[in-house]
Amino acid sequence: MKNVVRLFSISAVVSCSLIANAQVLLDSSFEIQAQLQNNPYWQQPSGAKWGAGWNNWGWSSWQAIQSGGAWTGGAIARTEEFATGWKWAHSGDVLGIIKDRQTMSQTFTASEDSTGTLNWFDANRSSWRGDTWFGRPNDYSVTLTDSFGNVQLIGNYTSQVFLGLESNSWANIGDDRFSLAGKQGWFSRTGNTVNLVGGVSYTLSFNSLSPYIYDNAGNITGVDDRTTLLDDIQMSVTPVPEPATMTALAFGLAAIARRRKNA
Repeated sequence: MKNVVRLFSISAVVSCSLIANAQVLLDSSFEIQAQLQNNPYWQQPSGAKWGAGWNNWGWSSWQAIQSGGAWTGGAIARTEEFATGWKWAHSGDVLGIIKDRQTMSQTFTASEDSTGTLNWFDANRSSWRGDTWFGRPNDYSVTLTDSFGNVQLIGNYTSQVFLGLESNSWANIGDDRFSLAGKQGWFSRTGNTVNLVGGVSYTLSFNSLSPYIYDNAGNITGVDDRTTLLDDIQMSVTPVPEPATMTALAFGLAAIARRRKNA
């Protein structure tokens, strides 16, 4: 019985050190950012705050992210915003946007040595009217850069329309852009595990990689208009146990094994 109690005590120390901490990122669904910059909305009877509908000309909830919040770069918009293909936010009323060659980022400082796992959702704005290019896939990368310039690649991804054809919905009956499932649907993403060092500052970046446009001479004349929608961006961290803790566990287990052998 004493061995069981001792083993439990040692294991408890290690287990506590491995429990994932609270999320290290702020404003994961962009709701605070929308409040900070007084992002316009269309109040619904349910209390939801939607973006500009088809008939609300003269304003839009699609706005570049302004300084003062957790995020820099990129843009935000609200649920049912016609400029994003009437997409619904995955959580709350607001979603993030990167397009062309934009980068959206957030900087944080690791509280201790740990490993981090990033989870988020992405989707594309649907095509609409005669513009079939709205729904085309968009490539983007996710990186983590420390204050010394070291870069960890979380992954390369391609966002797509959820349930919708990547073409003009008015010419293709099968498109689900106007269905509730199509509006609400998102793709879940999980990135590669990253290593964090306590006290070091890190910048998490979502980098749109829309293709360049070239003229006949091979000169870059612009960037193709492609878009990735993002929401619920969260990074969970698990502390790396100190060597002394692991050594204590090893000695404890060895001692118990010897006692059992000699019993």
